[in-house]
Amino acid sequence: MINKKAEFNFALLFAIILGAAILILAIYGVMKISNTQRYTTDSEIAKKITIITDPLQAGFSEGKFGKITFNQETKINNICFDGGIGRQDISVSTKSGVGDEWQNPGAATSIYNKYIFSDEQENGKEFYVFSKPFYLPYKITDLIFLTSKNYCFIEPPTEIEDEIISLAITNVQVSTKGSVNCSSDALKVCFGGVGDCDIKIYGSCVNDCETAFDQGYVEKDGDKLEFIGNLMYAAVFSDKYVYDCNIKRLMYRTGKITEVLAGKADLMNSRGCNTNLWPDLVLYSSLASSASQADLVDLNNVAKDLDRKNNLELCRVW
Repeated sequence: MINKKAEFNFALLFAIILGAAILILAIYGVMKISNTQRYTTDSEIAKKITIITDPLQAGFSEGKFGKITFNQETKINNICFDGGIGRQDISVSTKSGVGDEWQNPGAATSIYNKYIFSDEQENGKEFYVFSKPFYLPYKITDLIFLTSKNYCFIEPPTEIEDEIISLAITNVQVSTKGSVNCSSDALKVCFGGVGDCDIKIYGSCVNDCETAFDQGYVEKDGDKLEFIGNLMYAAVFSDKYVYDCNIKRLMYRTGKITEVLAGKADLMNSRGCNTNLWPDLVLYSSLASSASQADLVDLNNVAKDLDRKNNLELCRVW
């Protein structure tokens, strides 16, 4: 005689196991779909970041500032490659309450014609972006600075204070009374090495300078980063890896632009508007193309001398 109770229990147990299996498969399917959708969304965000930074480039102005805001915590990865003109691969991963809190970033968008200075990985909901032009001695490109952190510039030179205020860079405070006015979450930036700060900037400019901080070096995280001109901001807002890589890319670009100008000087000579700059430009192109951040200050002195010679020419090259 069949035990009806045992038959019922077996049927119930089978139904429970089958139901659990279906539920697990359903959850797994939702998770896979969610992860795929997140990968697609993160890939699209990376592309949009590169597009958003287009109007934030300085262009003919002395600088521009903007802010990128996300609805959830976001990681922006900045992987730099320095061979020749080089590139930067920008990828994004967003935090989610479904599935893994963080998953691998979406597809990277490669950038060849921009120089974005940031940490290798920036985390946050709000990202601050501003740009400044870079000259050596002529316009080379625009530098783009991206960060999610807050900073406090302690007793900066008047020229730098005016720049911060005029661009309305909201994540950078300016304190003229030491660190007493700095917010607690801000990284403290000291000028001249005076004070207990997270980042210290030392100026070394003597001749043809608006301020001593037209060139010098930045100390942060145990590293020493040489800078010239607006690369001071790059050294403050990016880590050594991204900074060094982008400097090599910038120097390669400087060398190529100088090659074009040397060709222009040669053409000017052939057409009777003589200039003596051709041999200087050929030499300068060679120096710039192989320069690293340790060579910046010396190269800047050569560039200043080149600019003086150009200004004395009847037929100027730039």
